[in-house]
Amino acid sequence: MNRLNASPRIISRSKDLARDRAFWANLLDLRTRLNLLAPHTGGGYANRRFAIIRNAAWITLYRAVSPYPQIGVFLRCTGLAGEAFFMIADTARQRIQPHLQALVGPGALLEWGATHHPGMTDIAAVVEAPFPWNAAATSLHIHWLLQVGSAFWMVFGSLTNGSQGLKETGSPNLYRSE
Repeated sequence: MNRLNASPRIISRSKDLARDRAFWANLLDLRTRLNLLAPHTGGGYANRRFAIIRNAAWITLYRAVSPYPQIGVFLRCTGLAGEAFFMIADTARQRIQPHLQALVGPGALLEWGATHHPGMTDIAAVVEAPFPWNAAATSLHIHWLLQVGSAFWMVFGSLTNGSQGLKETGSPNLYRSE
């Protein structure tokens, strides 16, 4: 199709896709430079995945326009190994939930055990991300996703080595003013 004759809807989708790819490229670049999270293991339009247990438990960073503009970090568990991992996390819930709630910040929702995907269990931190998604908003989205994502990684990833999910040394904070 000739781009001059393309409908505004097709051009808009192309621009949205280009913006989405640039957003995730910037986030992954910063993740690498700051050495946050594990290596990126997968993703698609609007999300990126970091595996804790391959095909069973992973951290997903998410940015979406619908059902309303939002960003979020999810621990997703599926299958027998994922259910077992969720049980371990749920056992440590009293220790780690207040810490995670403090990290996600005011206005963010921390949901434990909720899911919108059949066969999965989630622990989710979600915050509204109103438009416009300009450069300033994009920067805030990236920093919040990396801060909360790295906290999820530290807390839930440590459950695989028996440390029960929370160390007294604190957590990563990209907003520190030191």
